Amino acid sequence: MKSILIIGAGVIGLSIAYELSKIKKFKIIVIEKSNSFGSGNSLKNSQVIHSGVYYKKNSLKNNLCLKGKKLIYEFCKKYKIKYSKTGKLFLACSKKEESYLKILKKNALKNGVKDVRIINQKELNQMEPFLKGNKALLSPSAGIFDVKAFVKKLFQISKRNKVNFYFKVDNLNIRKINSKFQINLKKKELFDYVINCAGMDAIEIARRNFTNYKFPKNKYVKGVYFKTRENLKLKKIVYRAMVPGDTKERIDITPLLDGGYILGPSVEKKHFNNKKKLKYKFINGIKNHLKSINEKKIFYFKEGIRPKIMFNKINSNEDFYIKKIKDNNWINLFGIESPGLTSALSIAKYVKRMI
Repeated sequence: MKSILIIGAGVIGLSIAYELSKIKKFKIIVIEKSNSFGSGNSLKNSQVIHSGVYYKKNSLKNNLCLKGKKLIYEFCKKYKIKYSKTGKLFLACSKKEESYLKILKKNALKNGVKDVRIINQKELNQMEPFLKGNKALLSPSAGIFDVKAFVKKLFQISKRNKVNFYFKVDNLNIRKINSKFQINLKKKELFDYVINCAGMDAIEIARRNFTNYKFPKNKYVKGVYFKTRENLKLKKIVYRAMVPGDTKERIDITPLLDGGYILGPSVEKKHFNNKKKLKYKFINGIKNHLKSINEKKIFYFKEGIRPKIMFNKINSNEDFYIKKIKDNNWINLFGIESPGLTSALSIAKYVKRMI
């Protein structure tokens, strides 16, 4: 029986534990520094199931998002987790943005997202009468789901499949003994594999254990969300039209399953302490494509950190980093930012194939 150590009980660690626990020949232990599962960035997102429109062709983000989207919908149906296939609109409010729609559509078709189409102003007005825009790209396969229930179900199934979880492990030490690994928490246990999916701590853990190995650097980006209780009468997720790969800030509008809407995320390079000022940045980011919005009903909701990574080369941080260290049964997962949530179940299958 192979013994596997998973570092991190976020949505990625839980998905890997869930997938590997289906195989009876694996003994699996998950360790987590906080006092519960899914308590890091796993719940600090917009709960969107991405369709895969704007990622780079043949990238891990593209391939795993497309597979993960299908797996998420199947999982939600099977375990009665609330979800809604709302669809997503990439909205063009100018001639320049209209040209972006053609680029987005071409990229989507190239990526295997075959159901996208550009809709004119008349159809847009019929579909979403409270939006202001010239045209839009419709991506019907995008949606939203109950991430909290999803994470909880992954944990419950893994526990039922005899995965052992250890929380509040904040002084982790790992030793390599021949081809296996030992941790200070369980000195009698030797692990055949280590899967390092510790989120923002993952690169530091890898560096401590492989000092001569070259890893990417962390390039964290803070994203802030606001929320409105107002019924904006929008049924679909709304993004402004963009060029694939462009990291320019947008304020997205995402409906919530229990009512209201998430606005954001913004991109915050510095610490902010003036939420009122930040609120008006959000309002200015969306009011030119909404017919009306009640500013008094918008309030700060949450924030998260995108675990972006960067090598020395420019634009070398565009993809997930999922790699096994040469001559070692140690797998690192770095930079699992968006669409990491959508891709969680397909990432787990990808890691399983590596083992």
